[in-house]
Amino acid sequence: GAGRGAEIQNRACGVLWSLSMDPNDRKHVAQAGGCDAILNAMLVHSDDDALQVMALGALKVLSFDNIAKSTMRSLGTLTHVANVMQNHLKNPTIQSEGCVILGNLAASVDTSFVAPVGEREVDAVINGILNHPDSLEVHEAACFTLMCLASLASNVELIRSNINTRVALELACQKHRDEVGNDIFILLRRLELDP
Repeated sequence: GAGRGAEIQNRACGVLWSLSMDPNDRKHVAQAGGCDAILNAMLVHSDDDALQVMALGALKVLSFDNIAKSTMRSLGTLTHVANVMQNHLKNPTIQSEGCVILGNLAASVDTSFVAPVGEREVDAVINGILNHPDSLEVHEAACFTLMCLASLASNVELIRSNINTRVALELACQKHRDEVGNDIFILLRRLELDP
């Protein structure tokens, strides 16, 4: 039945995660269809919390590799991850892992490339902060991701026009000023909003 299928897919995601722990193997996992397999498992078992956590763990590790990153972008991973975050709002691990993946896929540190994202992705990151008011992990990942996204004008517009941006950033700053204050300060400068 479905439960057994989810269990097998969960294990498969775990194996792909293990294989991707070595940075040299990440591109091979991606080129062999690993990202595709993980995304398919996520879609088929979209309500399974444990599977989503395992799948995001694997995608997160892969999202640090440039070849895997471009494969994931072309498969629409940004949208998939944002959807998972919205569908599992109460799970802090899904929120923080999702933010890291969105940040990694949208921005390349070494090439200063930033991809345009949609309203859905921005919403997912901001909702993560609001739904986990006390989670340092979620706030750190979300603020870092928003700061990275804000290097691109079209992303800046989306972040600025989101009605919850201000509230979310004030909340994160109030709860974890020492850890996220700097990212928020840079973000507000990029958004041209007064800190």
